[in-house]
Amino acid sequence: MTNLFRPALGATLILASFTVLACDYPERPFIPDGATASKEELLAAKDGVQTFLASVDEYLQCVELEEQAALAAMENPTPEERAERDKSLNRKFDAANEEKAMVGEQFNQQVRAYNGKRKKSE
Repeated sequence: MTNLFRPALGATLILASFTVLACDYPERPFIPDGATASKEELLAAKDGVQTFLASVDEYLQCVELEEQAALAAMENPTPEERAERDKSLNRKFDAANEEKAMVGEQFNQQVRAYNGKRKKSE
């Protein structure tokens, strides 16, 4: 019975680790139009952007751990399999980092619009 228990326990732990490591991509924050937004709305958006950026970093850490677990679960992966998995992981990292940069730039554009609106009213 012990001979059956150990492999079953090992398989259960591996499957449980995959469900625990299910990585969810964070939702983009709302960024108001700087030409019409209040200072408070932009400050709230700033908090949302900062939270989003940190959440994307957490997502990427999760994806990396998930990939390590998947590789560990594979039996003797070929160099081609490893290369393809690495390529896929790099695409996820690149896309997430591009989106972080894009969200940051969108926020900065709205801050510039807000500042331009303030200068015109002074």
